[in-house]
Amino acid sequence: MAGMGNAKHLKAGDAEPAPPAKDVLRVYGMKFCPYVERLKLVLAAKDIKHETVNINIQNKPDWFFQKNPRGTVPVIEKNGEILYESDITAEYVDEAYPGRRLQTSDPLLRAKEKIVLGDFMEVVSNYYALVKETDEGKRSFLTAAIKANLDKVENFLGNTPYFCGQRPGFTDYMIWPKLERILLFDPEFIEQNPKIASYCDRIGEDKAVKACRHPNQLLLQYFEGFKAGNPVYDIGTVE
Repeated sequence: MAGMGNAKHLKAGDAEPAPPAKDVLRVYGMKFCPYVERLKLVLAAKDIKHETVNINIQNKPDWFFQKNPRGTVPVIEKNGEILYESDITAEYVDEAYPGRRLQTSDPLLRAKEKIVLGDFMEVVSNYYALVKETDEGKRSFLTAAIKANLDKVENFLGNTPYFCGQRPGFTDYMIWPKLERILLFDPEFIEQNPKIASYCDRIGEDKAVKACRHPNQLLLQYFEGFKAGNPVYDIGTVE
């Protein structure tokens, strides 16, 4: 989708693009990366104009490590300043740009949202371990752990439509990209938790989510290559 950026992914040997123009925000990303999607959701929610340079993260250009020695995306660049990591870059643009503040203002509620985000990331780590695991005993253990942490996430939702209350906010945009993938690949985990299932339906109608969401078939196509160890980034629309 346009929100994730359809530029061709630059690889080793490709020339470094000229620096962004004065006051232009540039995002270095990869259009199927859930961590880049976190940042892009915040940008879309706040209608922040930016340009995108996509990076082949399996075969990165040497110059990219000068932007981020860790070699990860997303990275943002503006007026010679560079930041990286999805939560750091997303927090920065939320605070630095005008528009609705997406981070919860109440310190106690914001702290509780960070706890539920931690619970959800436990779901994610156990889920990816489950995908790779072949031992049935270990698979049963991981499945139970996923269910237990999803129950914590569901309990946090309570009777509110979103993790941030009555409107999608920062924590929603940090959770959604990984939740979207679990929903696509193993929907039975989500179906066991009706409040989370309803949440997925609601947030799917959010304008930022719509702007950054790939068609399911395109995401599945990318992950087939990813699982085979040969991801192809330049699929779908390429500009």
